[in-house]
Amino acid sequence: MDAPAESVESNWGEQAAEEELIALDGRVINLWRIHQLIGSAVFLGILFVIGSFVSLSVDGAFIWVAGGWVFFAVYKLISALVYPPLAWKHFGYRVTDQVLEIRSGVFWKLCQQVPLSRLQHVDLQRGPIERSFGLATLTIFTAGTQQATLTIPGLEAEYASEFRDQLVAIGGDDGV
Repeated sequence: MDAPAESVESNWGEQAAEEELIALDGRVINLWRIHQLIGSAVFLGILFVIGSFVSLSVDGAFIWVAGGWVFFAVYKLISALVYPPLAWKHFGYRVTDQVLEIRSGVFWKLCQQVPLSRLQHVDLQRGPIERSFGLATLTIFTAGTQQATLTIPGLEAEYASEFRDQLVAIGGDDGV
């Protein structure tokens, strides 16, 4: 099976061993932006309702409430534009003969390595917004209690299906 052409450089103070990390599909940036904007709209809607009650109840509060709401709106908009490309740049994965490795994190770096023998099952998820972008998320369940679920978002749908089948084929047979 061929991996997507893009790759992520390992910038964690160490070089990627045999292979470079595989990058997510670039369309995930806009998917994450839409998810953030939907969440922000809900958050700002709740703030608007609360702010309206406060403004009507407290004399002189309108300017502070309106200013706070505008501040949060601008902050949420800027973060929806800036953060997803950074998250995409810092997310990569690879599969070796024995390990699935996932690296992520813009501010707090996370490196997850799972022996392939510990894989229990792999799910393919595609929500309505993901489907509209032609993307899918793989959820990998492993034996163990700590961090027993890993996800790889933003995979091209057909590749995600092939990758899932590959992981299932090489996964463990230890009967856990």
